[in-house]
Amino acid sequence: MTASRDIIRQIHSAPARLVIAVTGGGSAAISRLLEVPGASATVLDAAVPYSPAALDDWLGHWPDSSCSRETALAMATVAWWRARGLARRSGADVENCLGIACTASLVSDRPKRGDHRCWIAIETATHSRIVSLTLNKGQRDRHNEESLVADLILQSIAECCGISDPELLALHGDETVLMDVERLTTDVANVRTGVESHIWSLPDGSLSDTVPARPAGLLSGAFNPLHCGHRGMRTAAEELLDGPVYFELPVVNADKPPLDCFAIEERRRQFFDVPVVLTSAPRFVDKAHLFPETTFVIGFDTAQRIIDPRFYGGTEAAMCESLAAIDSLGCRFLVAGRVVEGVYHSLSDLPLPEGFEELFTEIPEDRFREDVSSTDLRKSDPPAS
Repeated sequence: MTASRDIIRQIHSAPARLVIAVTGGGSAAISRLLEVPGASATVLDAAVPYSPAALDDWLGHWPDSSCSRETALAMATVAWWRARGLARRSGADVENCLGIACTASLVSDRPKRGDHRCWIAIETATHSRIVSLTLNKGQRDRHNEESLVADLILQSIAECCGISDPELLALHGDETVLMDVERLTTDVANVRTGVESHIWSLPDGSLSDTVPARPAGLLSGAFNPLHCGHRGMRTAAEELLDGPVYFELPVVNADKPPLDCFAIEERRRQFFDVPVVLTSAPRFVDKAHLFPETTFVIGFDTAQRIIDPRFYGGTEAAMCESLAAIDSLGCRFLVAGRVVEGVYHSLSDLPLPEGFEELFTEIPEDRFREDVSSTDLRKSDPPAS
């Protein structure tokens, strides 16, 4: 059966304000939401990034898999972030914003070797919800698979809005809806929304405003996953700086989507022996204001971006202003070499801006070199799809 207009009316009566994005299937949920009066109080925006290029634009990068748990969560997080921006511009409460996403692989004009399935993600300020369903192949045509996925999207929204007794889905045989939820602590959620600038996660998993010893250096990254290269770079940096080097995980990044709650907690749990600071500081000038007189330990590719005017609105003046601010706060960069397109590059290969050469120091290749990347590791262990 299709979700009733009454359920949708209840969604429209709830305080939620949402942005929804779907790819591969589920677009009927958008039309159903808009068909029932009151949608303007609920739907801030809707998008169908169907082509690879459109999905790339939505996420800011091409995902490892277009129909996967990770992609649905990333899409929902971008939707939630957009919902907050749109609500803020209209003077609405951002606390009730939802990001809704669905990525699906359904019946098409070509036979599919893999499962027919969907992943539905809902992102809020405090938690992520992921719902999945594998459909029995050959039991429905495209219209009916699409209708079922739309029902599941709307049921998931209703449950998130606290609407009780959603209607039953028309499932076959052993089809089962699976759901998982990750809730952030108030401290971490406040960093993610920018209410607080940072919080330290200590090796025992506890959270603290401070660490026992002030870091001489911070190694910033996405850590998806944390690997031997990160750990080796940290060890070399500690020897060169003669002081403790900790990790920094920015939950809001300058050139990537913000992290969903699952990703934040999964990545935070990797640091069982060294403190990691979670920050809402996407740019290094922001990090410098948080941690003055600190050396930022980075790879060659990050150093490239730091001196590239494209990441400063396209102007060299803005880049120099940012570097001057970092310098004035007593911060420096310690740069490790890295293989890029099969060639090892070090700091000496970078055309450093005149006047800022002393901001950058090289980690000698004989002190550290580890030709491994998180991207390669993810390719060798792909996400569920």
